[in-house]
Amino acid sequence: MNWRALLLAVILGTVVFGGLHAQTNTTNTPGNDSSLTTPNRLKINLTLADPTELKVREGDTVNRGQVLSDKEAERSRLERDQRERLLAIANVEGQLIPMLQPAPALRELPPISYTVEETAIQLAEIKLAQAQRNLATAIEADPFISAKAKVERSLADVEAAHRAFELQQRKLDAVNGLRGLPPEMLTHETEKLRQAKTTLEGKEAEYKFFQAEYFQVETDRRKELTDLQSKVSIARGELEQAQSRLRAAKENQELAEYNHRITISRRAEEENQVAINVANQKLDREFKLAQLREQLSAVEEKLNGIVQVKSPYSGIIRRIKFDRQTDGKLAVTLYLDTTGASPTN
Repeated sequence: MNWRALLLAVILGTVVFGGLHAQTNTTNTPGNDSSLTTPNRLKINLTLADPTELKVREGDTVNRGQVLSDKEAERSRLERDQRERLLAIANVEGQLIPMLQPAPALRELPPISYTVEETAIQLAEIKLAQAQRNLATAIEADPFISAKAKVERSLADVEAAHRAFELQQRKLDAVNGLRGLPPEMLTHETEKLRQAKTTLEGKEAEYKFFQAEYFQVETDRRKELTDLQSKVSIARGELEQAQSRLRAAKENQELAEYNHRITISRRAEEENQVAINVANQKLDREFKLAQLREQLSAVEEKLNGIVQVKSPYSGIIRRIKFDRQTDGKLAVTLYLDTTGASPTN
């Protein structure tokens, strides 16, 4: 046996390890102190809540300090409960409770003035009168004189060109009916007919242009009158709106004065209710925190009470005996044989 095993034996002596009791059958070597010997056989008593807590089987070789039983499921459940309680405490502590602040004193309603509304009405009246004058002036004006003259002159030019073209056409027809005329005359008259036709087409195009211009003037005239009439309608609507705003301002002032009287009568009641609500929130918060901290303390106490049972020596599990079950707890006895185990450091 090396010096480390001897030192362990001195420290452990007769083994009492949690719910674990050792029965020894030792053989002393001459010249050795019996207190430094490792027991040949060791009986270890365990109490389990579930068979899965047992981490060894018969015939297993175990080392000193190896876990024999561990309440992993219960530890996990308690750790989960611990986290939940800590999180709940943090959430409750993080809840903001409004500070009880004295309500500001109610101010009297400021003196009312309707200058803005009355000024808006005056401006709207001026705008309406101006729009009506602009419409009347536009109706009296005649923008068609010049456009009509252009159309009439162009129409006369078209008619003259048309007559010239027809005259030349008849002349060319007469020339074609004569015999013995030089070819140059026919060519010359044909060219004059082409020129007359070109002149006619130009005059017709000019007439269409002036006619389109006249239609545009007419369209612009109609649009101008429509716009001016629309401006009159808009100005009249703005005047009505300004008058309506003045009436609304007076009605709002009456309502504000009525509400102000009601607010003064309710202020004391509201302040009392706010104070009661804040006090109730504080009491509820403290009650919840006290409950959660008590639950956390109970969980941590249970968690601290869970221990792993470890083997005090190296050896072989010769037998596992399930003794009895009481109140859901299973009593188990392990028989550890240390004689065949090689010493561990």
